[in-house]
Amino acid sequence: MKKKSTLNSSIIVFILFFFVILLLIENNISYSVYHHKNNGNLINQGGSINSLVSKDDNNIRIKLSFIGDSLIGTYKGQNFPGNFRNLLENNSYNYPFKYVSGIFKNDDYTVANGENVFTDNDLNPIEKNYNPAYWYYAPSRFANVYKVSSIEVVSIMNNHSNDYGNIGYNDTKEAIKDAGLILGAEDPVIIEKDDIKIGIICTNLFHRSQYDECLKKIKNIRDEVNYLIIYFHGGTEYLFSPTDEIIEYSHGFIDNGADLVIGCHPHVLEPREIYKDKRIIYSLGSFLFSNAGFVNRTIIYQMNLVINKNTRKIEEFDNIIPCYLYTENDYLIPSIIKNVQEKQKVLDFMNGLVDKPI
Repeated sequence: MKKKSTLNSSIIVFILFFFVILLLIENNISYSVYHHKNNGNLINQGGSINSLVSKDDNNIRIKLSFIGDSLIGTYKGQNFPGNFRNLLENNSYNYPFKYVSGIFKNDDYTVANGENVFTDNDLNPIEKNYNPAYWYYAPSRFANVYKVSSIEVVSIMNNHSNDYGNIGYNDTKEAIKDAGLILGAEDPVIIEKDDIKIGIICTNLFHRSQYDECLKKIKNIRDEVNYLIIYFHGGTEYLFSPTDEIIEYSHGFIDNGADLVIGCHPHVLEPREIYKDKRIIYSLGSFLFSNAGFVNRTIIYQMNLVINKNTRKIEEFDNIIPCYLYTENDYLIPSIIKNVQEKQKVLDFMNGLVDKPI
């Protein structure tokens, strides 16, 4: 009897221990989900944003997508067999973004950095006092590539939009407008859905004077919009981490009222930071750049906003979609990464867990 009693006691202790472990695991999982939901710290978790918030009609949902440097033009407008312009001349305007446009068509707005001049004039390139130097342009009609791919906002605040002087710059503005696109230039952009106004300030960020000018724009527009984004072009090329100066500027934008800061120009990805509960993506990398020499990783960054209709309180849920900059069979255009390990490496990099995304 004593032996049997001891055995029964051991079984009871084991069962109790097992249930304690289950409770600890359950509480840990619950905390993890709660933590993600409250901080909006969702990166490619899968599933719909609607599964994370109430589905009642008291919320307005806005999905924004952002991509980095997009080059529709070629070096000095060159056109020869196999180059990007030649491929585009012999394909439809859907060709460059054909593997990713489905994502853009399922959001409210997609924002891109247009890294070339659009012109039909015979213009001379401006002189540049550095080497190597590059000049890019395309026929004005090529601006329709953005339109047919459901990219609505195109920024020309970058170091190539002036490659062909003031005439080329103004031609580019007109081409973008004629294609029915929203132009991101010197004046802030305001996009709208269901009376919710989102401001986008597109800016170069190579000098402190440009930072100071952007702060003035933040002050002027902040009270007009519900949510404010800085979409900048600056930093140092081919570095996988932001410079101290870019970090200072990005923090300063948030300190002065920006809700989201997104960078372009380095041609490679740079990590995401959460600063004062606001997100900074230091570099989206190149997205469409017809250059297989770059590191073959890029992203589509998405911000999902859920706004309460009564209080106007905004919840943020972000998502990163890892992509290839160029594709094996279509080496000049981007596509979505399907390989689980490669995808996770990009996500780990964007979260600062590894030094490189590849």
